Amino acid sequence: MKIKIGGIVDQQNLTMYGITSLKDRPGSAAEVLNLLAKENINIEYITEGGCKNDSATMIFCVDSEMAPKVDEIIKRDVEEHTQKIRKCEYVCILGVYGPHFREKPAIAAHFCQALGEAGVNILGLSSSISTISAIIDIREHDKALNALMDVFELP
Repeated sequence: MKIKIGGIVDQQNLTMYGITSLKDRPGSAAEVLNLLAKENINIEYITEGGCKNDSATMIFCVDSEMAPKVDEIIKRDVEEHTQKIRKCEYVCILGVYGPHFREKPAIAAHFCQALGEAGVNILGLSSSISTISAIIDIREHDKALNALMDVFELP
């Protein structure tokens, strides 16, 4: 039996950046995001989490047309403060949204299992009370979408 959802999130033409070893302190994420905001760069996806040794990892996606500007900002203002910056072009975001995911505790498990069984590698994962989204390689888009449609039912 398929799980009823409210809809599919499908964003394409994205570039993903992963900044590791960001200082894990109040305001670190804001410093990076403010650099992008000053250039009117919209963030399509973001996650950030603390790691050991007082460092943090931030992953974000932007429209690929903005990637040259982001590259310039990173080279000028961010790179010296991190140990590693990973750029991944040709990614997309696929996700499912509610309503009422908090009342359906297995949504994330079914979502990740469907992608895993289809052989789709998740490059980034984000969730909220009503949405779960994954960054994947654009070449796996159709396979991933079909896998999700096998598990989830649209209204």
